[in-house]
Amino acid sequence: MQGYEAMVDELDRQRAELAQTRAALSALTSRAISRDRLVAVTVNARGLAVDISIDPTALRRYRADQLSELLTTLIAEADHALSTRRSELLAAATGSGVDYADARLDTARTTR
Repeated sequence: MQGYEAMVDELDRQRAELAQTRAALSALTSRAISRDRLVAVTVNARGLAVDISIDPTALRRYRADQLSELLTTLIAEADHALSTRRSELLAAATGSGVDYADARLDTARTTR
């Protein structure tokens, strides 16, 4: 019975860890800023632009098509950075190295 309780405790621990990882992933945001620091965008965990800041000077410096291209580029950069952070977070969460082969072997030994 001790093996079963240990397995249930481990599953509870993993559920809690998954909940923490899910919360961390859903709270991720990323921000990209233009080189001249006049335009900035923030994307959320889903890669959607949730904040766009355009300094009034940028409206005089860029034509509409240039500003549009800059915004698209910044959103892509922020999304790429977000994807990298998401991958790092998931790698850390899955790096526990738990192997259930031992549990299957223990169960097979106790049922014989």
